[in-house]
Amino acid sequence: MTFASPINSETPQTLWEKQLALGARMMLTIPFGSSMKDMQGFISVMGDEGADLPVLTMCVEKPTGGAIVSTIVFPSSKRYLKFIDSIHVDSLLHFLRAD
Repeated sequence: MTFASPINSETPQTLWEKQLALGARMMLTIPFGSSMKDMQGFISVMGDEGADLPVLTMCVEKPTGGAIVSTIVFPSSKRYLKFIDSIHVDSLLHFLRAD
């Protein structure tokens, strides 16, 4: 299940605070590596192996204020792990390079 919605009364910071209270984990801030105070968006994950379904949230600040939020609710932890494995395989096949 996927949801996407413009939210006019929230910022990435206020949305992150609400997610943090629900046990979310920050995967990255946008711009990449920005502080929580300076971020203009984020990607986070909620849920665990227990009773909660995995939820991936992408939030980006709108230039006019507010934010656009997309949320993917995975039907099971197994499906979430398959998605993450697919990202990892893609990164190895298409982006792996010696630094």
